[in-house]
Amino acid sequence: MKIRTIRGRIVGAIVLVGCIPLLIGLVLAYVSGMRSLRDVIGGNLQAVAVQAADRVTMLVQSEVQGVRLLGSAPLRVRQPVEAANKAYPADREKAQLLIADRMQLWEKGAGSAARLLNAELSRFLLETKVRDGDKVVGLLITDQYGALVAASSEPDHFSFGNEPWWEQVRAGGTDQVYVSGLIPAQEGSFRTPEETIDIAVPILDDRQHAVIGAVKASYRFDTLFAMIKQIRIGQTGHAMLFDAAGNPLVCPILPRQAHRIPGQLMSMIVSSEPGWGIAEDDGHGAIDTVVGYAPVRGLTLPDNPWHIFVRQQPVESYAPIRDQLRNLAAIGLVMLGLLWAIGRYVAARIASPIQILRTGVEAISQGTYDRPLNIHTGDEFEELAAAVHRMADRLKTSRGELERLNEDLARRVEEKTREITKHMQSLELAERLATLGKVASGIAHEINNPLGIILNRIECMETDAARLPMPAEVSRDLTTIRSQAERISRVTKSILTFSRGTVSTLKPVEVNAVVRSCVGIAGERLSALSVRLECALAQSLPPVMGDRDRLETVILNLVNNAIDAVSAQGSKGLVTVGTTTVQMDGQPWVQVTVSDNGPGIPNEIIARVFDPFFSTKPAGQGTGLGLFLTYGIVADHRGKIEVGNGEPGAFFSVILPTVGRRTGMEEEARWESQAKYSS
Repeated sequence: MKIRTIRGRIVGAIVLVGCIPLLIGLVLAYVSGMRSLRDVIGGNLQAVAVQAADRVTMLVQSEVQGVRLLGSAPLRVRQPVEAANKAYPADREKAQLLIADRMQLWEKGAGSAARLLNAELSRFLLETKVRDGDKVVGLLITDQYGALVAASSEPDHFSFGNEPWWEQVRAGGTDQVYVSGLIPAQEGSFRTPEETIDIAVPILDDRQHAVIGAVKASYRFDTLFAMIKQIRIGQTGHAMLFDAAGNPLVCPILPRQAHRIPGQLMSMIVSSEPGWGIAEDDGHGAIDTVVGYAPVRGLTLPDNPWHIFVRQQPVESYAPIRDQLRNLAAIGLVMLGLLWAIGRYVAARIASPIQILRTGVEAISQGTYDRPLNIHTGDEFEELAAAVHRMADRLKTSRGELERLNEDLARRVEEKTREITKHMQSLELAERLATLGKVASGIAHEINNPLGIILNRIECMETDAARLPMPAEVSRDLTTIRSQAERISRVTKSILTFSRGTVSTLKPVEVNAVVRSCVGIAGERLSALSVRLECALAQSLPPVMGDRDRLETVILNLVNNAIDAVSAQGSKGLVTVGTTTVQMDGQPWVQVTVSDNGPGIPNEIIARVFDPFFSTKPAGQGTGLGLFLTYGIVADHRGKIEVGNGEPGAFFSVILPTVGRRTGMEEEARWESQAKYSS
């Protein structure tokens, strides 16, 4: 009994599970099929509308070209128009008076009117009209004032100078073309009982530069656009021509007065771009109709452009989807029978899930379980299989979590190791700096003792030079020796200051004087290496607050580094030292720039040039402390130093505050936040 119940549940579940997708598939097939069919129909109707619009454009443009050819005939058209223009007085007002007299003569009757026209040109226009067939109502030609020169038949008036088509042709230049909209019956230039359309083009002079007249052709509207009525889509589809105001111009189904165009339809089809859509009311008695539309482009219509509208009866449009639904329903019935047979077959094999469960449990116990149990019975067997699968997933998840914990632990150990290594390097660097300070302090003390003796002997020699006659060169040499010895003394004091951590005493300093002194000191080395040095010092630099000796150390260190960079180039090497005033935060600062035309600094190490003991020079040729000390001196002076690569070579810029710069808590905070360098 229990087995029968399970079998019935299996059969019912299979049938139900099979029917639900089948029903969903039918609904989705209908929806997607309807959407796809609408897309296809809409795309086809849009393509037909675009083609029809292009045909209308080509038709009108072909007629425009024909009128252009007529207006460009030199002997038949241009010469009579030029003769008519030459017959006018030179004074424009007198010419207008003459035209007014001719208009009065025109109003008297056909006999008087015939004398005002060029008979030969009128016959030529009549022949052209007859040759073009029934589509042409009439042709006329005007002169440069818009007055009539010739016509195929008698127009309604003589002067067209104030009509829109003449003003547009005359003002538009040599390439202007006028195409009118639909002209109602009895309102055209030739007063015909039919609706017409006018095309006008300018008549140009021999050089094609100036407008000397115009040609206007009037066409029967229905005859010209009869091709629109010939467009058919299936059995019930057709095309129509509308203007932007919603007035039907051409429709092969309903007369123009019988059209009822809803607002929703007009807002859709009167568009600047081609497209398609669903019309709630297509104006022909059908609803939910797929319609296509496209604007007629390439025509210079006054202000009411034309649009092509294509429709088809919904019964014909949606016939394929209804046939498809009938086929799907038949297939559904067949599938239902198959599902019932499959359900009974599966129920007969009810024991198979037990075997699958046993195999899965054994795989889990051996650690080879890698995929879920394939049991879909809808009863306790499926629940048991799901529980076994969840248990296997939890075991696999626990194993994965343990592996991730091990990986995370290894990563943290590696990070801590890197941090400890970094701290050890920092401690080693601090120890080296402390040792260097002690060594520098001892060296400074050792240098000061013999330096004091040298300065004492120099004073004695200067005293002797004052009493005894000595050459001026010797006196200058003594002065130079004394200056350099004093500089050595100041340098040793700076070393002691650095090793003891004391603060320099700042006073106003002329930066240009410091630069000249450093250039003089570096002169002998420059001459030995044949390297050129150029100075570009600004005039009237404001003084800066600084220690002259330490600033000389900064500039001389930068100059020596630049010389090292270009020493291999010989006479082609160039070092440039310049000074200028810059504005920062509304205050004047003094900038000293040392640049060279060497190979520059690689971008990957430019961020480390101010680190202690970092040097790009070969072993034994540099300590890596020059730029580090330079940065410290500039920082003590409340300035900043910048490094970068130019074209070519590298440059270092030292920016120092001037005397009298504003101070305060906010300014002090800005000093402390100066960037280490910029590139």
